[in-house]
Amino acid sequence: MRVLLSVFILLLLVACQNDNANRIHELEFQSLKVFPQPLALDGIELISKSGDTVTLDDLTGHYSVLFFGFTHCPDVCPTTLLDMQKINKKLEQANQPAPQFVFISVDPERDTPQALNDYIAYFNPDFKAYTADAENLKKLASQLGVAYQVEDHEPGDKTYQVDHTAAWFVLNQAAQRVGIFTTPHDVDIISADLQQLVQ
Repeated sequence: MRVLLSVFILLLLVACQNDNANRIHELEFQSLKVFPQPLALDGIELISKSGDTVTLDDLTGHYSVLFFGFTHCPDVCPTTLLDMQKINKKLEQANQPAPQFVFISVDPERDTPQALNDYIAYFNPDFKAYTADAENLKKLASQLGVAYQVEDHEPGDKTYQVDHTAAWFVLNQAAQRVGIFTTPHDVDIISADLQQLVQ
């Protein structure tokens, strides 16, 4: 009996995921580009802003919007996170559910969990923030299609820069990649797209 119940629950979850996968293609978005099929992201370990080692299962249960950057970023990162906070606030004020906004640092050398926690709290303490070791970052970047390059620097030098993709990646409730917001990012348009997606 327990086996049959487990199989039924598994089939129900798969059916729900298929319904969500089909639903996204039925919606019309102004800015969100939807990929033909959801992409599962496998074998990734991240380090959270609280210092815990987690997998992408930490993002399941909600739609997520991922942005890759670094805390020493002089322009794109703070501007992007401010835009994400504006979108989050607009959705809250409209009594609409919001996705979880996720910042992933590609600079683990400087971006310790404490640095991530302090940085993301300036924008919204409820936003998630992660980094990872070089191997896991490269694996995640490769699967998502993220480009980044850490400037060559001497050991101990903390003034280097990092080039990185400015796009936002959208994951579904199963933490599968389903879409992307390319630049430029318009707060009002993205808010409308996310309202459609998440409701």
